[in-house]
Amino acid sequence: MERQKKEKVVQELGSKLKELDCLFLADYSGMNVAQVTKLRRELRNAGTEFTVVKNTLLRLASKGTKSEMLYEKFDGPNAIICINEDPVSAARVIVGMAKEAPNLKMKAGYIGNRVISAEDILKLATLPSRDILIGKFIGILKGQPARLVHALSGNLNKLMLVLNSIKTQKEQA
Repeated sequence: MERQKKEKVVQELGSKLKELDCLFLADYSGMNVAQVTKLRRELRNAGTEFTVVKNTLLRLASKGTKSEMLYEKFDGPNAIICINEDPVSAARVIVGMAKEAPNLKMKAGYIGNRVISAEDILKLATLPSRDILIGKFIGILKGQPARLVHALSGNLNKLMLVLNSIKTQKEQA
C-alpha cells in the first residue's frame, strides 16, 4: 500500500474510532471467505461493522482514542468490530457465528470507558435485548407507586383500627 493511501486509511480509521463508544477486537484467522462474508452481513444487519485492519495502521489510528486501551492486544490477525448500536445484539451475532466458525476468537473490547475481556463479550450475548430490559424497567417503575399506596394505606388502616378501639373503650367507660 502506498504511503498516501496508508495515511488516508489511518485518518479515516482514526475518525471512526473517535466516534465509537463500543468496539470489539477479534482474531479471524482460519475463517474462510464465505464465513467472513456471512459474519459481515449479519453484523451489518445488527448495526455493526466488521473491518480487517493491519496492526501498524490500527496502532497509529488508535492514538488519542478509546481504542488505545486495547493497544497491547494489537497483535496477530485482527479485525475490529465497530458497534454503532446495541452491543448485545452484536455479541449475539458473534457468539452464533463462533458456533459455525470455531476459528473466530474474541480478544477484548471496550464499552464506554471500560475494557472488557473475551469472556465478558460472551456474557453480553446472554443478556436480554435492550427493548426487553427497558420493558422490565418500566414494569418495575410502574409497580412502585401501587406498592407505595398499598404500604401507606396499610399503616393508615392500622391507625384507624387503633383510633376506633380507643373510641369504643371511651364510650364503654
